[in-house]
Amino acid sequence: MLIYLIDNTIDGQGDSPRELRAVLGRMRAGLEILTEPFHAVSLKRIKTLKPSHLILSGQSHPWNQYSAQSLAGVFEVIKKAEQPILGVCGGHQQMALAFGAPVDLMARLEPGEGYEGAKRERGYFPVDTNRNGIFQNLPTTITVWHSHFDEVKQLPKDFRATAWNENSPIQAMQHTSRPLFGVQFHPELFDDEHPEGRRVIENFLSI
Repeated sequence: MLIYLIDNTIDGQGDSPRELRAVLGRMRAGLEILTEPFHAVSLKRIKTLKPSHLILSGQSHPWNQYSAQSLAGVFEVIKKAEQPILGVCGGHQQMALAFGAPVDLMARLEPGEGYEGAKRERGYFPVDTNRNGIFQNLPTTITVWHSHFDEVKQLPKDFRATAWNENSPIQAMQHTSRPLFGVQFHPELFDDEHPEGRRVIENFLSI
């Protein structure tokens, strides 16, 4: 099994790709993981490599600092690749952006540029799920790690919400006919007290 992990950070300035890779390597023996930067991703590359699953990591900067040209390849992959795709935090937002849905700050608490002065959801928080797809065999309410300023403001066409909480109504989403899944939280950051994130990843790898 080859997992194609798309690094959505600019110049490696975020921890998400490394944390995802470390957890995936521990979860399944013999799992191959290839990490490549978002701006190098193309549908041709995916067709050549034939990975079993794709994962979109979190990002490191506000989305307005990413050029349309640098995102064009990964957007095409999101819209056309046949493999199951999981978008994690920024990757969840990236999936929404690829389909033309709005992404913006949860809220601005005080004046500032970018994430300065913006509301942030950080820590372990509960979310309610529909218990389907990547949430199979989990409780209705799970507790998972969050670290984000932005959120998906509106569901893309042909997606449905699959998890939510009082901070954000689209904590997770799933395409209605393709194996596309987005989670606003970080399932890779689980621990003994909050183990549900591991099951989310396992469920995705079983698709």
